[in-house]
Amino acid sequence: MNKWFLYNLIFGFAVYWMSNLILWFPWSINPILGMTLMLTVSPIIWAISSFLCIRTFPKKNIMIGAIYNSLIFLVLAVIMDYMFFGLIRNAMDQLYHPTTFYGYGFVAILPFIVAFGFRKKIESKRRDICKADYIKTGTIGLVCFGLLTLIILLGIKL
Repeated sequence: MNKWFLYNLIFGFAVYWMSNLILWFPWSINPILGMTLMLTVSPIIWAISSFLCIRTFPKKNIMIGAIYNSLIFLVLAVIMDYMFFGLIRNAMDQLYHPTTFYGYGFVAILPFIVAFGFRKKIESKRRDICKADYIKTGTIGLVCFGLLTLIILLGIKL
């Protein structure tokens, strides 16, 4: 079970930074465009991530996996929002918009929607976590985090 929790932590890290990297330039051009993409594209990315995590849940009841996935992804999103907006961007005033709380709510309920709506697909695609899963997911997360941090710190704009 510890392997699964670690996998969720790594996946949550990766999906958070990938999502923000995808949203960065549209958001910097127009905040409304960024918020619109956050409310449309990001949920798809998070849903796929929840699916991939829940299908590797080692116990039979995937709804328990959805609870854990929801809590892990939500806590990570809150912590990494603070890191991203507060520490990296020094822009806490831009963090707590209504869309931020909508996003947190969506991150919290999305694993349940995925588990309930794709129960049969999850059951047919169940598999164990392998070492390559950690490496691929962690690499994606670190690359996205590094690129986004460099873009912000170097002031790269379109």
